[in-house]
Amino acid sequence: MDTSLAKYIVVAEKASVARAIKEALSNINESLYVLSVSGHLLELDLPEEYRNWWAVKPESIIKLRRLIRVIRDEKAYIRLSSAFKENDGLLVIATDNDHEGELIGMEILSLYRSIRGEDAPFKRMRFNSTARSELLESWNRLEDDLNWRWVEKAILRHSFDLITGAAFTRLLTLSARRHNRNVGLISWGSCQMPTLYFVVKREREIETFKPTKYWYLKAVLETLDGERLTAYSQHVHERDNAEYAYRSASSSNLAVVKSFRSETKVALRPLPSRTDDVLRDLARLTRLPASRLLSMMETLYAEGYISYPRTDTNKYPQNFRYDSSLKAVIYGGIVREPVPKVARPRQGRLDDGAHPPIFPIAPFNGSGILRMIWEYIARRFYANAYCDDAELTTQKAEMRIGDVEVVANGSYVSSVGFYDVFGYFRPKENKLPRLIPGQTLRIVSIELVEDETKPPPRLSEAELLKRMEEHHIGTDATRASFPTLIAKRGYVKNRSGIYIPTSLGRVLIDTLEDTDSRLVTPATRRAIEEMMDAIERGEMKYSDALDKAAQMYEPLFLKCLDNIMEVSRKLSEAAGKHDQQYSDKSNNGKINKKTFKIK
Repeated sequence: MDTSLAKYIVVAEKASVARAIKEALSNINESLYVLSVSGHLLELDLPEEYRNWWAVKPESIIKLRRLIRVIRDEKAYIRLSSAFKENDGLLVIATDNDHEGELIGMEILSLYRSIRGEDAPFKRMRFNSTARSELLESWNRLEDDLNWRWVEKAILRHSFDLITGAAFTRLLTLSARRHNRNVGLISWGSCQMPTLYFVVKREREIETFKPTKYWYLKAVLETLDGERLTAYSQHVHERDNAEYAYRSASSSNLAVVKSFRSETKVALRPLPSRTDDVLRDLARLTRLPASRLLSMMETLYAEGYISYPRTDTNKYPQNFRYDSSLKAVIYGGIVREPVPKVARPRQGRLDDGAHPPIFPIAPFNGSGILRMIWEYIARRFYANAYCDDAELTTQKAEMRIGDVEVVANGSYVSSVGFYDVFGYFRPKENKLPRLIPGQTLRIVSIELVEDETKPPPRLSEAELLKRMEEHHIGTDATRASFPTLIAKRGYVKNRSGIYIPTSLGRVLIDTLEDTDSRLVTPATRRAIEEMMDAIERGEMKYSDALDKAAQMYEPLFLKCLDNIMEVSRKLSEAAGKHDQQYSDKSNNGKINKKTFKIK
């Protein structure tokens, strides 16, 4: 096709999405020229006069409100410029349907209007999967404008992170280099620090934990039918009392059942898949970084196997087409027909207003981690929409051995329900034989066990992500990146999915917390996230929110500045022990970027 005659110029966010759009719309009458960018076309940066690290005082950056846009992807910029100049087709923005996608759409629109004119019309194409049917529907309901609240929310995140991050990072890095010129970048970010703080706080709890010894009796008992069970006494913290109980129990040959109770409870099937829940589960199952897992989920989305993976929604819309996803589950080898014909989903309460939950689109028959991810999503969809809840039965038997009371606890899955398909976290079973009060049991063995209380475990990635969500650090779209980022910065080590702070990470949190705890604890960042949500609701303007957000951190910056000699000395000592495998953007104070000013 002669692209110069195209009626529409469709710009997607990813090459694979562009291919899917081109294929899905190949039979429509209008001529299309479909191309893509690779993420952000432009990015915010400090004005030219602020880029030399050594010439500008960091405290001037925290007061900065004027930022510029520079070209981030020069190849995509040139390619789009040529397309807009050489082709009269109407622009259709087909970036991802979220806040960042909307910002990328704005960047594309800015370039488009700089060439076509400030009022040049355009269209917005919205979709949550690359399924052909959805792309066709999306094409038939093109919108006339962007969601500018989404754009402003995304710009606030970028602007605030740039201003505060640049100010604190320069202050900490340059001050530490005055003590030790070999110090690498000491990065600070309002999401990085709370993420690191959670890891350091847990390490402190482990180090300050004081174990307490305790004793208990462990008895193996047997029924007349030869069924065995293990019972335990209460913990005793005095050794003499423990030894007295042991002598009393050892003098007996039989245990007498005092009571036996069982209770059945419903185990609810999983809710529809949202990003945070999926990443926590997959991090536990694979022990891979959540950032890598999310990237692989995006690959599955772009290739048409699952819906858009960045969502905070766990309820399906009323018009959701369950049958289409059910076919993907069946043809993907998850279940076999016959299957229930009517979906009965267990719905959640969360709806981000932009996306449905994550669901399978087409069968993926590949292998490796991609197959594991797709299969988890497919199994969870089927378990939610087509399976029954499960039932768990717990048992408790109370017995007496001499003067000592012992208890045996059991549990088992009494109705398998959704566990038959979604059995990743099926509870371990330990079913007790059915006992009746007054029944006697033979004592097979009895022993006095000495043990001590244990410190809490180090944080796994799943637990770290959960704490971040609970404290509103980042969003479903960004949260997964921060554990990987603090590892890249040399602040933590990731050992098989478990996070351990390095000496640099410890010193960074310790010194900043001593200066003002708000520099590292999550409450301050949470307030910034709330401002972003207020922009999305139309309750705040971008400029007002940026000014208020930066002003919240300005007094914290000044406190850090007042204490910088002590902070930098400790950081330089800790940083000197690490070979940091990253460099800053300063390039020794010189940055070569093409500047693009929006008209």
